Amino acid sequence: MRTNAEPVEVLIADDQTLFRTGLARMLASDPRIKVVGQARDGQEALDQGLVRKPNVILMDVQMPKMTGFEATRSLRRAVPAIQVLAMSAFSDRATIREALASGAKGFVDKNVTFEEILQRILDLSPKSRSKGIRPAGMTTRELAIIKQVAGGLSNKQIARRLGISEKTVRNHLSAAFHKLRASNRTEAVLNAMRMGLVSA
Repeated sequence: MRTNAEPVEVLIADDQTLFRTGLARMLASDPRIKVVGQARDGQEALDQGLVRKPNVILMDVQMPKMTGFEATRSLRRAVPAIQVLAMSAFSDRATIREALASGAKGFVDKNVTFEEILQRILDLSPKSRSKGIRPAGMTTRELAIIKQVAGGLSNKQIARRLGISEKTVRNHLSAAFHKLRASNRTEAVLNAMRMGLVSA
């Protein structure tokens, strides 16, 4: 965990001015964060990232001139130490998968709370979780249920297969989402895949 004397340097890349500047102001109010720049498109994100070399870049995936996917690929090749947290208002499986395939270390739905975005940034720095390491506190049952979700099973089907109630499945899923820093089933599965907990 970083101390107040060593804030996480963050670059925010988003073409929506109100969202970008508002998020920058809120992040700057936290002593653990230092906002080192803002980018309005993918090309600016790449240019500023190469110059400023922040710890974390909040990268909207759909931007003009260069998409966040393209900017992430270029940045990760040039400066592997930069951690990219992809953002989008669309959290469908294809978008999340492409973001992670591009080199992003995480994905966050832009509809989540500021506190969740802040926590995701802090989680990424100074280093990401090691691949294959189960998130702290994640139980064997929670992991088993995430694997069932990855297989396309509904809560009712999971409950029947594991011999538990649907309510119990929902409770385990809620806990797993929190530990995987996911806001929905698709993001939970893809984050688990990135960590090596679930096979593609």
